[in-house]
Amino acid sequence: MSQITIQCRLVASESSRHQLWKLMAELNTPLINELLRQVSQHPEFESWRQKGKHPTSIVKELYEPLKTDPRFIGQPGRFYTSAIALVNYIYKSWFALMKRSQFQLEGKIRWLEMLNSDVELVESSGVSLDSLRTKAAEILAQFATLNTAETQSTNGKKAKKRKKAQNSDSKSLSKNLFESYPKTEDNLTRCAISYLLKNGCKINEKEEDAKKFSQRRRKLEIQIERLREQLETRIPKGRDLTDTKWLETLYCCHS
Repeated sequence: MSQITIQCRLVASESSRHQLWKLMAELNTPLINELLRQVSQHPEFESWRQKGKHPTSIVKELYEPLKTDPRFIGQPGRFYTSAIALVNYIYKSWFALMKRSQFQLEGKIRWLEMLNSDVELVESSGVSLDSLRTKAAEILAQFATLNTAETQSTNGKKAKKRKKAQNSDSKSLSKNLFESYPKTEDNLTRCAISYLLKNGCKINEKEEDAKKFSQRRRKLEIQIERLREQLETRIPKGRDLTDTKWLETLYCCHS
C-alpha cells in the first residue's frame, strides 16, 4: 500500500496555534478516548467482536450525553463529527482484525488437536506405521488432482505456470484434507489425514525426529497462546497528548 507524506508549514499566530492545541489535546482527544472506552464496555461488545463489526450508529448514541459534559464542551461542530468518525474508523479496523485473529486461533486450535506424532497416530489408529502410510496413500489417490495439460511443454513461461498450478493444487489438497477431518468418523482415516497434513500431503518414509516434532508442536502452542492474549487484552485505548497518564505512572513508581 502506497503512502503519501504531506509537509505543512504553520503560519498561524502563536495564540491561534495555542488555541488549536488546547482544543485537540484537552478536549477533542479526551472525547475520542472516552468514546473508545465506552464502546469497549458496551454490553453488546463481545457480540460485535464475534461478528467482526459494530453498528456505526452506536458511537453517535454514546456521544449524545457527552456533548454536554463539561469535560468536552466548547468544541466546533466539525470536531465532534470528526471524533465520531475517527472512533468508528478505529473500531471498524479493530473488529476486522480481531475477526481474522479469531479465525486464525480456531484454525490453529483445530490443527493442534490433529497434530500428533507418528507414535501417537499408530497408537490411536491401532495399526502399524506401514499400514497407516498405506491408508494415507489411498487418501492421496482419492483427493489429489493431476494437472497434465502442460506436461509436454518445455516453454519457460508455461513451466512457471505449471509450477504455480502445482503449488495451488497442494494448497487445495491441504484445505480439502483439513475440512474432511472433522467430517470423518473412521478413526484410521482421521489418523491418516493427520499424517498427511503433518507431512505436507506426502508419504514420509523416514523415521520421525521426536525432538523436532516436539519443537513444532510447542511452536504451535505458543502461537495459540499469543493469539489468545491478543484477543483478550488488546483494546483501542486512544492517545494521551498531554502525557498526564505517563507522568502519573512515573510519579507512582517513584513514590
